[in-house]
Amino acid sequence: MIRFEPIDSILVEPHRQRKQFPEEAHRDLVESIENGPAGLMHPLLCVRDERGLTLVAGERRLRAIREIYSLDGTFRCGGAPVEPGMVPYLDLGEMTQLEAWETQLRENIDREDLTFLERASATAEWMEMRRQQAAEKGEPAPSASEVAVELRPDATPEHASNSVKMELVVARHADDPDVQKASSLKEAYKVLKKKEEGRRNEERAQQVGKNFTAADHELVNGDSKEKIAELGQASFDIILTDPPYGIGADAFGDSGKGVRAQAHFYEDTLNNWRDLVNWFSRESFRVAKPNAHLYAFCDLDNFAEFRWIMKEAGWKVHRTPLVWYNPDGLRAPWPEQGPQRKYELILYAVKGEKKVASVRGDVLEYRKDSAEGHPAQKPVNLLIDLLKRSSVPGDRVLDPFAGSGSTVVACHELKLACTAIEMDAGAYGIAVKRLKELK
Repeated sequence: MIRFEPIDSILVEPHRQRKQFPEEAHRDLVESIENGPAGLMHPLLCVRDERGLTLVAGERRLRAIREIYSLDGTFRCGGAPVEPGMVPYLDLGEMTQLEAWETQLRENIDREDLTFLERASATAEWMEMRRQQAAEKGEPAPSASEVAVELRPDATPEHASNSVKMELVVARHADDPDVQKASSLKEAYKVLKKKEEGRRNEERAQQVGKNFTAADHELVNGDSKEKIAELGQASFDIILTDPPYGIGADAFGDSGKGVRAQAHFYEDTLNNWRDLVNWFSRESFRVAKPNAHLYAFCDLDNFAEFRWIMKEAGWKVHRTPLVWYNPDGLRAPWPEQGPQRKYELILYAVKGEKKVASVRGDVLEYRKDSAEGHPAQKPVNLLIDLLKRSSVPGDRVLDPFAGSGSTVVACHELKLACTAIEMDAGAYGIAVKRLKELK
C-alpha cells in the first residue's frame, strides 16, 4: 500500500552505497518524474523505527522530487497527483536491521549506473550482511564464490566469482588515491596487485638483507638424480639449468680455448638424453613451487620432443624457444662446408600462474665470458638476464646441471639463493673456486 509522508521528515542514512549522482542522469530522472506519462513509477522504500521514517531505497528519486518541489513543480504517482510537499513510499514494516540492509543493498547492486567503486562497496557490504545472517543462524559464512552466484546469476560461475573477488579486494582499498583514479574495476585491481607485489619485494629485500654471502648458496657434488630426490617438493621459485643436449657432444673435438681436456665426460647419446629429460621433467615439476618458472638450454633437433615431455609432466611450455645469440661463436659442425654456430635455444616453462618480473625479448645477445675450463659454460650476464625476468631478491633457484657454477654467480649478483648440483669433480672444483671468490 502506497503511503505519503512530508519529504523533509524522511531520514537518509549518511553511509549509503551511492556516493555519486551524475548530473545528466539526475536531470533525465527529474524530467521523467515531472513530465513523463507515468510520473513516479516506483515509490520510495522506507522503514519506520524509533527515529522516524528512514529511507531504505530510492535516494535518486528522493533527490529528484526535492528539486521538483524547489521549483514549485508537481508530479503524479500511480496515476494520481501527489500533494505538494509529500512523497509516496512503501512501508517495509517492522523489519530487522539486517532485513532493511538487505533490501537497500539489493536495489543498489541491481542498478546499472553505480560507479565501480560504489558497486564494489555494495558487494562488500552484501558479503558482510550474509556473514552476519549466517552467524545468527549458526551456519558457516558463505564463500565469495557462493555470494558471486547470488549476485551475478546471469554470468558464468567463474566470471561471477572473479568479478566479486576483485570487488571485495578493491572495496578494502577504496580510500587509496590510486584506486580512486582508476577508470574500471580491473584497472583498480591491477593497481593494487602491483602495489602488493612491490610491498612483498621490499619485504623480501629486507629479509635478504644487505649482506648476501657465499653461505647463502649450496653447491653439491653428486649425481642429480640422487641429490634432487633428497630435496623437498615445492622448494624452488626458478629452475635454470643447462642439461646435456643428446647430440653426441662427447664425440666432438673441442675447438674452444682454455677448456680442460675430455670436458664432455658424460655419454651424450639420444637415448641417454631421453632417459634424462623424462626424469628431469617430473622431478623439476615436483621440486618447483606451485608458481614457478623454468629455463633449460637445449638443441634445435630435440626442442619439440623436450617441449612435449615437459608438457606431459605438468609444465606449461612456451611454444617457441628463447634464442641466445653469441656473436663470437666459433664452432662449425661442418668445418669445410657449413656455417659457424652462433646461437643456442632455451626452453621456457611455467608452473601455476607465476607472472614475469619484466617482459623482455626472445633473442638474447651475449658474448661468452673468459673460459673457466668448461666447454658449455654460459655467460653470467645471459643467466642474469633470464633470472631478472622471473625473480625478486630472496627467491630460490635450482641448477641440477651446474657445470662450472655460472648460475651461482648470476644468482649471487641478484641476491637469489642458489642450489647447484654437479657430478663431475673437475667442473665442481671450478664452481667451488668461483663460489669462494664471490663478494
